[in-house]
Amino acid sequence: MFKKIKLEKSKGIQTSKNRPHIFQPFRAIGYFTNDIPFDIQKRGDAYYLTTCVGNSFHVYDCEKLNLITIGSQTDQPITAIASLNENTFVACGKELIVYHRGKEVTRYIGNIRGKIFSLIIFSNYIIALSDDNLLTLWDHVSGEFYDEIKFDERFTLSTIIHPSTYLNKILIGSRQGIMQIWNIRTKKMKYSFPSFGFPITFLTQSPVVDVIAIGLLNGTIILYNIKMDESIMSLKQEGCVTSISFRTDDKHIMASANTHGDITQWDLDKKKLYNVIKGAHDGLIPSIQFLNGQAILITSGADNAIKVWIFEGRDGFEHRILKSRSGHHSPPTKIKYYGSSGHFILSAAGDKSFRLFSVIRDSQSVELSQGSIIKQSKRSRKHIDELKFPQITHFSSSESRQKEWDNILTCHLNDSRARTWSFQRKALGQYVFKTLDGTSIKATNISACGNFGFIGTSTGVIEMFNMQSGFHRKTFAGNDGHFKSISGLASDPLNRVLISSSLDGTIKIWDFNTAKVLHTIKIMSPIAAMIYHCNNDLLAINSDDLCIRVIDIETRKIVREFWGHRNRITDLTFSPDGRWIVSASLDATIRTWDLPTGHLIDIFRVDDIATSITFSPTGDFLATSHVNNVGIFLWANRSQFCNMSLRSIDEEEIVSTVSLPTTIGLESDNEDDLDEVDNSKKDEKSFETVEQLTEQMITLSLLPKSKWQNLLNLETIKKRNKPKEPPKTNEKAPFFLPTLPGVEPKFVPLNDESKDKKKKSKNIIKMADIKIETEFLKILKKNHEGGDYTEFFDFIKTLNPSAIDFELRSLSLENDLIELKYFLDAIEFKLKTKKDFELVQAYLNHFLKIYGDIIMSNKDDQQLYNHLISILNEHKKEWKRIEELLQYNLCVLGFFRK
Repeated sequence: MFKKIKLEKSKGIQTSKNRPHIFQPFRAIGYFTNDIPFDIQKRGDAYYLTTCVGNSFHVYDCEKLNLITIGSQTDQPITAIASLNENTFVACGKELIVYHRGKEVTRYIGNIRGKIFSLIIFSNYIIALSDDNLLTLWDHVSGEFYDEIKFDERFTLSTIIHPSTYLNKILIGSRQGIMQIWNIRTKKMKYSFPSFGFPITFLTQSPVVDVIAIGLLNGTIILYNIKMDESIMSLKQEGCVTSISFRTDDKHIMASANTHGDITQWDLDKKKLYNVIKGAHDGLIPSIQFLNGQAILITSGADNAIKVWIFEGRDGFEHRILKSRSGHHSPPTKIKYYGSSGHFILSAAGDKSFRLFSVIRDSQSVELSQGSIIKQSKRSRKHIDELKFPQITHFSSSESRQKEWDNILTCHLNDSRARTWSFQRKALGQYVFKTLDGTSIKATNISACGNFGFIGTSTGVIEMFNMQSGFHRKTFAGNDGHFKSISGLASDPLNRVLISSSLDGTIKIWDFNTAKVLHTIKIMSPIAAMIYHCNNDLLAINSDDLCIRVIDIETRKIVREFWGHRNRITDLTFSPDGRWIVSASLDATIRTWDLPTGHLIDIFRVDDIATSITFSPTGDFLATSHVNNVGIFLWANRSQFCNMSLRSIDEEEIVSTVSLPTTIGLESDNEDDLDEVDNSKKDEKSFETVEQLTEQMITLSLLPKSKWQNLLNLETIKKRNKPKEPPKTNEKAPFFLPTLPGVEPKFVPLNDESKDKKKKSKNIIKMADIKIETEFLKILKKNHEGGDYTEFFDFIKTLNPSAIDFELRSLSLENDLIELKYFLDAIEFKLKTKKDFELVQAYLNHFLKIYGDIIMSNKDDQQLYNHLISILNEHKKEWKRIEELLQYNLCVLGFFRK
């Protein structure tokens, strides 16, 4: 009935047939935990925290909250977690999966029809509670099913623990408010406690034997002696009790959590509430736990945050956050890469937070501070979210002056104030830019120099402020200005013009100094967004007619129009080189458009609509945010690491729904699939670069420089490699002991004279057996007879510089220098083909170094003289062509510089 199955291939693997052509799912960032209780285990002196992130889990080091392990993806969301040593037990629906160091090794499937919602490890057993009211036990040592206990409707399972020192006993809580003690070996109930009147939501062992803390749905916490069957004390907090933990140092303090995100501290000596940490998390706190013997509390929340609290002071109740890891708890609405390094992404979300995410190291991710809102929350007793600024709708940044003054500018939902932020301090800046007419701000921009900030209002007015002083400098408005809301702002790198787009369907180019309109480009549809690529002076806009238009600012004309999206375009971005535009839409597709050809070159559909996209400044990643997802997803640009043939595609070739990247990245059993190029299209012809485009073009070889450049300096290299001292000889053996010559002296074995004679005869080499001609010379003579030296040069390319030097020095000087003439004939042939130009020069240079004196002493040899004159003429002719081309290019460059 129950069986153990081996690991199978994950269903979420992307194959070459159902993945995008250009972008490869890489990984998701910004995920830390969710509403599933975490698990903490101690191994040696270190504590390890295991949290759930949907279909995977993370393991953190509690000391620094560094990420240690990421579990592979499960088919369904994880519902419970337990850990033991290097194994992690995960409940996934009605299955129990065992991971070893993040890799799935075992899976248990049985009679469970519901979902497992709780796991505990007890001795050699792992116990699971499922919502079909079934308690199931497995032996995790042997991996076999042990037993199961079925409960009736009068006792609905809710939570379970193992009371300390109770052999083979477990304590089970129910939704009817009843507790029962069961012996798992005999499968018999030992005792049933009277009902507490409300459903039991949490059970935990206190530091005192026999005393259990019971949390109820109505917020009541009862310390109960299960041996005496009596209540010790009863306390009550606001909201349902979700977790309880006790300090195990010298302080008698208990902490409890609720569904509102509050942590309550209790003084057990005085049997009363001492303090409530309001808004410790934004929403449900599924679990809290004190570290053994330490005044450190670890909490996790459904707000995607892990926090480590330290308690100080004489009374032990003063608290502060020691470390934390957190992300958005509401889907991001706007993301942008910051700076030119491609290491950071700025993100704004519906949770009113403004965050900075690192794509390299999660520990560098941080929320930009909005001031002392925690203190304000304590004084006013308001939730932190109520004190935060309104949701950020648009922002811009410039890294030019990030060390001198504020360099990030944001505008907020229905707010007439734009705020500055400092990337250096990761906090709110000192200035607030207010509109003169009190209307809300819709768009922002910071100049490339970082000195000026621009805000566009809902009435079409553009205000300019100084980022250093915060002073208002200029207003861009008037009869020629916009009369509807501004949707986009941009300025050129030299601060000559300001570009604006509006819902009135126009793009206006303003003079930066005079604030007057220089030119107006009319679009027959409201413009929803605008992006500017400063390197190629191109402007891309998307309008309500579902068209993406590209405008050349220099000529002020529309140069491209891209049609294809079937619903409103949510965002678009340029690639760093300005060749591509990537766009996302409410039709759940992400499309890539090629600007030089004007074609659609990639399109794929995602499960959740992309709300914002941004391209890395280094071109390696595309980052996207999606509805119903609190993380940011990175897609690797495959054109950076493999050869790709880009071609025009149509709507029929849309890739079926592509799964979003996961926190562990792409999983594949065959890594070669990642580099596989899809050549299944019949109309897609493979193209190979020819060796020489035309016979009139001089071509260099593709060999590394070490193959020929070292040949020019071979003598110097040999001198440098020569040992400073000769090798020392080993001490000779005593004269009366015969030894064999060699590095290590060996005694001569005593053999018969006949055997010695045979060995000596075997070591004699006859001169007739020595082969004088090398492979080098054989191929040279063979090619001379045929008149084609291609095979000879293919062979010589395989030799290293020392081997080439040896072969050239081995050429014979007999028969009127015939072998030298063969080599010169080969050099002349190669010069006429105009191929491998630098190789021929290196070979000829080294040849003349070796045989220059011999050639000079044979001036009367007319054949040798004709060879040299022919090579010289051919060399002069080709070098003259190269020199003319070089001089021409130098002149053109000099003209453009001036």
